Amino acid sequence: MASNAGTGGIVETILREIGFNPEVEADREPDRGVPRLLASAVVVVTGVVLLVPNITILLTPPNDPVGTVLSLLGTVVSTGLIAAGYSLYRSNFSDRNAIRIAIWNVLGLVVLGLVMLGLFAYQTSAGANPVDRAFTIANLLAIGAAAHVIIGVYDARRVRAEELAAERRKLSVLNRVLRHNLRNEATVMLGHAEQIVETAEDQGVADSAETLQRHVEIVGDLAEEADTVMGVYDRRGGGLEERAVRSDAERAVQSVADKHPEAEFSIDVPEGLTAQTDPALPDALEELVENGVVHGADDSEVEVDAAREDDWVAVEVRDNGPGIPEEEYQVVTGESEITQLTHGSGLGLWVAQAVVDAVDGRLDFGVPEEGGTVVTLRLPPA
Repeated sequence: MASNAGTGGIVETILREIGFNPEVEADREPDRGVPRLLASAVVVVTGVVLLVPNITILLTPPNDPVGTVLSLLGTVVSTGLIAAGYSLYRSNFSDRNAIRIAIWNVLGLVVLGLVMLGLFAYQTSAGANPVDRAFTIANLLAIGAAAHVIIGVYDARRVRAEELAAERRKLSVLNRVLRHNLRNEATVMLGHAEQIVETAEDQGVADSAETLQRHVEIVGDLAEEADTVMGVYDRRGGGLEERAVRSDAERAVQSVADKHPEAEFSIDVPEGLTAQTDPALPDALEELVENGVVHGADDSEVEVDAAREDDWVAVEVRDNGPGIPEEEYQVVTGESEITQLTHGSGLGLWVAQAVVDAVDGRLDFGVPEEGGTVVTLRLPPA
């Protein structure tokens, strides 16, 4: 058992080193149907066929040192082709890109095979006596096929990168238009809802208008949060700056306190503590503090602490509420997939996640023994 695992680990490491690490190529695991099976079979069969002549030479003594080394090289490369074919079937490459890799493999065989056949024909006509043709062809074809499989992998990645770039451009335009329209429409609806609340004579109509007003405000907040999240990701880690953590925490707490004067707040952040982070850090802290109030206990208490912790600046937001549902924060951190049932109730946590992503930091969630929730942003020090 241990030996097999070790061998598999070595093969996997080698494949990764040459670029065959395609598990992130697709957004989801593809269906492994007939096209993928055929593409993988082409690569595997290539390895098996080219492996036989190389092993035959090894098992047929006597062998000179050069021939032994070449046979070993051909055997290793042919075995690598077999492993690559199996990995291709298990990979997350799309069927189209899996077929693309198989075609590159066949192209390598055809081109190099024709060149060698022409070379042997020339040697024969010139009266030369070529060495074992089957061994020579198998040895060189194995190396050529392996090289073309690697080329195919990088070609498939290039195609996928171009597709992703086009998708990102479309998504970026859609996001901007959608967020802009959401804000505008929410503003218009909010104005009409307020007017109905002020002028409605029927109490039922007024109550419905107030309900509409609350939900329109939520839509507007979502549009603003989406703007913040997309702004952080659009910057892609650019525009990072040195932020004074205490002043950002005070700004976040003050903003939430103005809207929720009934809640209690405290800040324990040393003066002079700075972090290298995205400019949206105050927005992230405000979202977490507000979450602590809105989803906290009846007598909400929210505390913002920060301290230097090993190689990080750890900023904690604590509340005394019932805690964030595990399935909600696992969606944000990527531990579970977004579905119709697990999609989160807002974008506040996504703002915090975007900020830590911008600096390769970490967002952690904890439940202290005394209850409540602790959300920790780990950021690099300035």
